Amino acid sequence: MLKANREKRRDTETGIRNALIFLAFFSFLILPGKPICAQETYSITRADSLALENVIVETYYVANTKDFTDTSSFVLPEGAVTYRIYIDMKPGYSLQVVYGDKNHELYIKTSTTFYNDKECFAETGFNIDAKKLHLGTVALDSWITMGAATRIHTGILRTEDNVGFSLITNRESLSKIDGLTKAALPAFRIFNLDLNFFRTNSTANTFSTNNGGWAATGGVKGPTPENKVLIAQLTTTGKLTFGLNVQIGTPTGGYIQFVSHNPEGAEIQFQGLSLN
Repeated sequence: MLKANREKRRDTETGIRNALIFLAFFSFLILPGKPICAQETYSITRADSLALENVIVETYYVANTKDFTDTSSFVLPEGAVTYRIYIDMKPGYSLQVVYGDKNHELYIKTSTTFYNDKECFAETGFNIDAKKLHLGTVALDSWITMGAATRIHTGILRTEDNVGFSLITNRESLSKIDGLTKAALPAFRIFNLDLNFFRTNSTANTFSTNNGGWAATGGVKGPTPENKVLIAQLTTTGKLTFGLNVQIGTPTGGYIQFVSHNPEGAEIQFQGLSLN
């Protein structure tokens, strides 16, 4: 009986470990009390400790009177702001995971509610049909991502978009620069997240986890040499706040974790990961 229990426990632990590996670098999760991969197994250089350069909150779009009075689609409240959040890294580094754990909650909040398009139901940037961006409020839906802003496009800061062509023809300020560029997209994974949050349009105001996150298998780099990766698009009439934690892969195959608060061990606190 004891041997059978040991084998059952070993099989369970192996299954959990393999699942975590498959779910794209979720080495930050606790099983029990220690991460799957100890940070000490990698030699972190000073350059690695500076891998995260900035967290950029872009004001992507501001709804106007026309949006509010548009009866051809779902009403977007006047003054609602669509934000995009980017993780800005040094060249050569890759974003692996955006996460929350028992010591570092991940949260994205608004003082009102987040706007979710009732037809798009994107949930993630990987689910958006580029051919429908000109319809209703599809282009202004709220979602999370690891780079993707449609099924075939990566998100890019509008100030860095020099293509001079837009797929969003029903919004004047986006009709020439849409913040999209063609790029290879990574395999996307989520863990312990309820993405129904991005399907509701009534009371969605707090998205949080202390045991989950979203990831890119093999990591993802930005589409330009500046190496900025889009991780979320959020539309709200309220005040946006967040606390984020990220795991970044190093050029030498290691990783480093940046947290919004209470760093432990080799973790590094980065002020830009918190917006209050």
